Amino acid sequence: MKTAPARECLIYGLLLFSFFLISVYITGPAGNFPIGDDWQYAYPVKTWLENGAMEFKGIFAPNTLLQVVWGFLFCKVAGSFDFTWLRFSTLALGILGVVYFYKTIKLSGAQKRAAIFSAFALLFNPLYYHLSFTFFTDIPFFALWVFSVYFFVKYIIDKKSKHLVLAVFWAAASYYIRQPGILLIPVFGIYLFFEKRFSRAGTFSGLILFIAAAAIYFSLEKWVKPALGISGNYVPVGGRFYDALVGQPFHTALEWAKKGIKTTIYLGFFAVPFLPFFISQLIGGKLVDKKTIGLAMFFNVPLFLLLVYIGKTFPFGGNILFNFGLGPELLADVYTRGLPNTPRLPGWAMLAVQFISQLSATFIFYYFYKKFNTLRESQKKTIYFLVLFNLVYLPVMSITSFFDRYLLPVIASFFIVLSIFIKLKKYSRQAWKFLPLVLLSVFSILATADFMNWNRAKNEAFLFLRKKGVSIKEMDAGYEYNGFYNYHFPRKEQEDRSFWWVTDDRYMIAFGPVEGYRQIARFPFFRSLYWRQDNIRVLERTD
Repeated sequence: MKTAPARECLIYGLLLFSFFLISVYITGPAGNFPIGDDWQYAYPVKTWLENGAMEFKGIFAPNTLLQVVWGFLFCKVAGSFDFTWLRFSTLALGILGVVYFYKTIKLSGAQKRAAIFSAFALLFNPLYYHLSFTFFTDIPFFALWVFSVYFFVKYIIDKKSKHLVLAVFWAAASYYIRQPGILLIPVFGIYLFFEKRFSRAGTFSGLILFIAAAAIYFSLEKWVKPALGISGNYVPVGGRFYDALVGQPFHTALEWAKKGIKTTIYLGFFAVPFLPFFISQLIGGKLVDKKTIGLAMFFNVPLFLLLVYIGKTFPFGGNILFNFGLGPELLADVYTRGLPNTPRLPGWAMLAVQFISQLSATFIFYYFYKKFNTLRESQKKTIYFLVLFNLVYLPVMSITSFFDRYLLPVIASFFIVLSIFIKLKKYSRQAWKFLPLVLLSVFSILATADFMNWNRAKNEAFLFLRKKGVSIKEMDAGYEYNGFYNYHFPRKEQEDRSFWWVTDDRYMIAFGPVEGYRQIARFPFFRSLYWRQDNIRVLERTD
């Protein structure tokens, strides 16, 4: 017979899943069109279905192979290639990822209520929710990553070899989507080395894991990729990392420090749903006084002013998160020419978000510091492992570029730790504390719906030009379309044109007017966040 807390968690778990299904309906994943980088990962699915063999187009960093297999299976069952089915494949992994994220939190000894709350916070996190509606590698990688973390934590607790084997298996699988997945294996080897206090057993276990990681790494790089004939499609990430460390060690260390500050502020922002609970615990535990607040301000005000002065303000260029919206606006008028053709919040609003995020991170880490010794030993070990992984992951992840979406494992690790520390009473007794989570969830849903709406309108504009007889070589249709239909190497770049394989920009798909162009068609869509109608425009050069 289930206890009252167990029944309560089951009810809220079902409500969470139901709410997610409703949100998927509101957002709408349908539409046979590429989004952002996912054309590169969808292309081998398409060729595999149509020609019986994977063919890759473009040069990219993620390994993506298992994701291609997963997308192929969905399209095969559906009977044809379609970006809609690829998005559903990502949504399925998004749900599985949250389930195992919840299981990992429960395994770590956190409250069931805290686990449910954190699962909700992750599922409707702006990055996680938005990326679930793409065929990017981030959600598939995250799902396999969290499978592996779950079994590593299980091994930490029960020391059963089968759990270690499963953890290594899922880490290897995640590596076949994104390179950083392989890091879980040697990092756990380092963890065992320290856990067993430099003993012979710890050294041997760590060495075995290092050998396993090396074998998995070289099997893909030296055997699988050459066998498939796709080695030339990948950015040499390992080589770049080595060159950065050896060739520019000081510059690399400085960049890591900058990205560490950005990451901390991002964590402060994404942890806002947890903030009411931590504020209550800080005040209730008498952990905050005037001196503590003064020190927090003494540190954060100069940092804030410095970041503003050097032009590094939230969301730091992002990729998914920008101002008051989600998703990169990859059309020439906004992205290439920098025209103000889409709505924005005033700059002061984003500065306010940045400062609040700084304070959020400061006080949460302060709480960790004050309460860490109250945790059980198994909880401490889980945190040690997660911290160790992220200390290795962050530098490796950011060696080629720094996108907010790369932070999903970091955010999930942070949420697991937050869940261990927070104490939730019965939900109905503290309903007001859920307001930040509700507001952030609504933002995620509506911002992603807006993103899908204007992408559907953009697809209509593209089909309009094709029906009119306009070749892809005569248009700048945006990054995804010119990449998917007009990729060529080497890319011919011109100063006044977009970087994305534009042969001639006589026609342009845009958010708004562009000097030297006239509008020949427009396709309306609705912006839910601003509650107004907008248009995607088809423009023709006037000269």
